[in-house]
Amino acid sequence: MNPPDSASNDPLRLNRMLKSAGYRSCRIDAKSRMVNFICRTREWALAIRLTPDWLNITTLVCELPKEPGLRARLLEWVLQVNRNVPLVKFGIAGACLNLELDYRAEHIDDTVLSNLISLVHTVAEEQYPRIFRIVNGDDVLESLGRTLEAGSAS
Repeated sequence: MNPPDSASNDPLRLNRMLKSAGYRSCRIDAKSRMVNFICRTREWALAIRLTPDWLNITTLVCELPKEPGLRARLLEWVLQVNRNVPLVKFGIAGACLNLELDYRAEHIDDTVLSNLISLVHTVAEEQYPRIFRIVNGDDVLESLGRTLEAGSAS
């Protein structure tokens, strides 16, 4: 028989904590669960994985733009914002921009899990409008428009 905190009990522990924290989740695989949020800007699907050592929360933010200029702008923005946001970090996985959080499993309980889920969800929702403008090239158009307005004032 496995001890209560063994690795085989991590998925059950995660499920119990999510329920206790008031979240409805669905199973992704043997070790991961998903929590969905319908928000102002879009729906967010947070993949939550608990191992004996770490809790990982990840959500897909967007696909990286194919246009090199927009991709470079987005990557530059990611480097800047990662310095200012605690615990959660934007990262690249293949052709996608993700938002991730890693936290030591030994410090996780229902309240901490709820707070960490809320943090990832809040950062994603707050930062998405800026990301959307970068990916769609709107910030380039805004900058060009300001330049043209400044030039016409002379």
